[in-house]
Amino acid sequence: MPQTETVRCFWHGSPLGPYQLAGMRSFVDQGHRVELFTYDPAIAVPDWIVRRDANEIWPTDRVLAYQKDIGRGSFALHSNLFRYAMLHQLGGWWIDHDVILLRPELPADPFFFSIETVDPTRVTFSVVKFPAGHPALQECLERCVALGESPLYGETGADLFTEIVVKHGLAKHGQAMDTTYPLSALDVPAMFDPAKRDQLQARCAKSTFVHLFNETWRRAGIPDYLGPPAGSYIDGILRQYGFESPLPRMELGHVLRWTAYLTLHEEFQAGQRAYRLANEALKARVAALEQENADIQAGRSPPVSSVMRNAIRKTPLLADTLRLVLRKMGR
Repeated sequence: MPQTETVRCFWHGSPLGPYQLAGMRSFVDQGHRVELFTYDPAIAVPDWIVRRDANEIWPTDRVLAYQKDIGRGSFALHSNLFRYAMLHQLGGWWIDHDVILLRPELPADPFFFSIETVDPTRVTFSVVKFPAGHPALQECLERCVALGESPLYGETGADLFTEIVVKHGLAKHGQAMDTTYPLSALDVPAMFDPAKRDQLQARCAKSTFVHLFNETWRRAGIPDYLGPPAGSYIDGILRQYGFESPLPRMELGHVLRWTAYLTLHEEFQAGQRAYRLANEALKARVAALEQENADIQAGRSPPVSSVMRNAIRKTPLLADTLRLVLRKMGR
């Protein structure tokens, strides 16, 4: 029998519907306790969820929302701050409400987060487990407070979390990306395509969680008052956890139009990350060449080949030239 654990999440804004409740229900159906923090006493919460006052964790009279960029209007900004505060105070599990638990057991390690496959220097935080009182969480919280509502989307989310995880030497605790993200944001259109359902299910077969990217839906304008196309992956998720799909249903062609720009955005973001990694590798090479050159000039013998040593002696401005290139690239 799997051990019962408590997972916690946050909600603010519109009423809870089947798209928001299915993830939490997946944890309850596997025998776990779900605590939902909210500031709004008027939001109806099913009796299988333990409702908690968000003021217990972070008292406030203003729920933060993104003011610009693609996240404009999203309360995910406040959710970032709240997540750090809750984990620092209580420890244990945080889940985004749109995460589905695919198997009964939750990982037993004291830390849990995922490491991106494409960019192994970057971590994710839709599913996070931390010991209470960890200084990394305190640092994340302080940064969120200092930034207020000024950040761009993700700045206090995965960007900040990655920075602090690396700074505190915690990256060794990261789990494989497929554990939590067998599907990506680029798969959102496929989630509504009945022809893609079996393929998506197969990709999730060995994962512990799957993230449905409801924030991506919000940005695309996918209406949560309409049901998904019959027989789609999302339709199956709703039915599996006992929810009737809203009627009328969406048409797949409409979903594809709503989500068309998301592919371009995600590809742009991936391109930016690839550029950053290549740029950092180039800067690291410049630093290594500078050090080798300094060692040679000082009469030390660095562990480089004679060919490289001669090349450095003959081209003492190589590092300066590369640094100039980087400066012209704006880095």
